[in-house]
This record gives sequence, C-alpha cells and structure tokens, in this order.
Amino acid sequence: MKALDLIASGPRAPQPGAPYAYVTTKKFLEVFGLASLRDLPDIEKLEDAGLLTPPSSDGDLDGVLGLNDDGGDEADAAAEAIVGL
Repeated sequence: MKALDLIASGPRAPQPGAPYAYVTTKKFLEVFGLASLRDLPDIEKLEDAGLLTPPSSDGDLDGVLGLNDDGGDEADAAAEAIVGL
C-alpha cells in the first residue's frame, strides 16, 4: 500500500524513551473535505453511528474488509469505501 501523506511525525520530547507523536497534514483535511480538525465529528456522533463499537466477531470484520474470499473485487471495493469515509 502506498503512503498517502495523511499523517506526519510530530513533535517529540527530547528525553530518552519519549513517545512518538503524529499529526494530520493539510492533505488529510483535503481528502476528507474538512476546513479544519474542528470539523471532525465528536465522540457522541461516532458512537451514534456505531463506529466505536467493535465487531461482534473477527469474521464480521473480515467480511467487511473482503478478506473471506479469494476475489479481489470485493476487497478493492471495501478498501475504497474505507478511504472514502
């Protein structure tokens, strides 16, 4: 999969063991049609849409991602749908 430049490395504290930070890029905003990060949905809207609820089983997620069958068409369509969110 090719990098889409949607995120970039962010600031990192100078002390040893400091975690890496990542930030969104201007391209992220463009791809998702946002004027700023404030336009992202809040937690309540994500919960209402069922986007924060884990799938009931691994098989459900595999089906959504098109991983249950050998055909590439469904997997490609699922990948396009995920990117198009």
